[in-house]
Amino acid sequence: MRCLFVYPNINGYHVDCYSFGLASIVSVARESGSELKVLVVRSKDDYSEFAREVSEFKPRLVGFSSVSSQFSFVKEMAGIVRSIDKEILNICGGVHPTLYPECVIETRDLDMVFVGESENSFREFLGALEYGKEPREVDNTAYVRKGELVVNRLKPLISDLDTLPYPDRDAYPMKDVLRETNYVPFLFSRGCPYNCTYCSNHAIAKRYGIKSNNPRYRSPESSIREIEEVRSKMDIPRVLIGDDIFGIDKEWRREFCELYKKRIGIKFMCLLRANIIDEEFVRLLKDSGCFRITIGVESGNDHIRNDVMRRNMSEETIVRAFEIVRKNGIETNAVNIIGVPGETEKMMRDTIALNRRIRPTTSGINIFYPYKGTALGDKCFEEGLVNEELYGSFSSERRDTVLNYPEEHKRKIRYFHKNWDKLVYGYDMKRFLKKRLRNTVLWKKYCDIRNKSGSDI
Repeated sequence: MRCLFVYPNINGYHVDCYSFGLASIVSVARESGSELKVLVVRSKDDYSEFAREVSEFKPRLVGFSSVSSQFSFVKEMAGIVRSIDKEILNICGGVHPTLYPECVIETRDLDMVFVGESENSFREFLGALEYGKEPREVDNTAYVRKGELVVNRLKPLISDLDTLPYPDRDAYPMKDVLRETNYVPFLFSRGCPYNCTYCSNHAIAKRYGIKSNNPRYRSPESSIREIEEVRSKMDIPRVLIGDDIFGIDKEWRREFCELYKKRIGIKFMCLLRANIIDEEFVRLLKDSGCFRITIGVESGNDHIRNDVMRRNMSEETIVRAFEIVRKNGIETNAVNIIGVPGETEKMMRDTIALNRRIRPTTSGINIFYPYKGTALGDKCFEEGLVNEELYGSFSSERRDTVLNYPEEHKRKIRYFHKNWDKLVYGYDMKRFLKKRLRNTVLWKKYCDIRNKSGSDI
């Protein structure tokens, strides 16, 4: 069976253009004997190439993966498929249909969507197509019947991730990922036990009828083997471990780090939450090759951080975490959000002040985006805070606001976003030039040389 998988990333927030969820489904399709292709769509200008692939490859199905900001483009591309061949099945998975399966009602050009973790259901779906059975009866699917939404039962979350094939990196355009980032991403766990209101994890837990989306892991051995398998096929300059929070399980992280140091030895980056950072953990990371840690600060204002976002974290916890990491010689990247409902200019300046206090190596800023299905996102829609016309055609996720703020407040949010580096670090010419250099071809060539020599960058 021919399957064309499509990852829309039009003016997307994530530059690396790698979707772990889609790559895992691609591997399931490969195991099932399907003939497949993967296409990353970065611009509406790529629609013509997409149409050509559909016409020439003649797939039995086209499978999209979508976050909220990309779903309007999925609808357009599904319409292109329909105009070429009405017999091709259009399906869509990803975070958006998981949190908001009602999206399938918005277009007649999607036959169905997949909800939640769908590797095992997708196997059954391909089998149903192969043997002429009704594919819409498969678990984890949602579709429209007589104008009404039908959501089938969900299979339980996959507890043993070792039962899944490794995410595909053969059909997937990994050269594009490396060209954009100079690292290879890996994901060794799924889930996060915290319930931040702006994040998908609590919404996924709610979808499954559980209190929190507690992390599930690949075994350390399976995780290391995945890196070794990828390294046998391509150079890996750096490793990004993209788990929502790396190594919450102490026994898992100890075993993984020991194996990583012994068998991999490539510098890596990971994501941590400030409240789990301590001296022992950071020394373990440093010893195993970690050179950079991303930590969510989110807001420097206690009310916004703890009452609105439900981070439940003190400012001193954040300050201490950055001090520990810096003391151990590991770079830090602070992640922040502005533009949430109820936030004033002074509250945004509190976030700038906290970033100045913690002195991260780099500091990133996102503008709040109301994801349907999340507590804070749903609150915005229920209270009429969202410009729904703009939301439906939006392609600047986390880089502008879709909320109905007064124009003066919007200008202030945009000003902080555009000038974040200057506001946090001041007018540091050396830093400015280095940041500009990082976006050049020369810098990437320099990185390649340093990586091959084993030196730090």
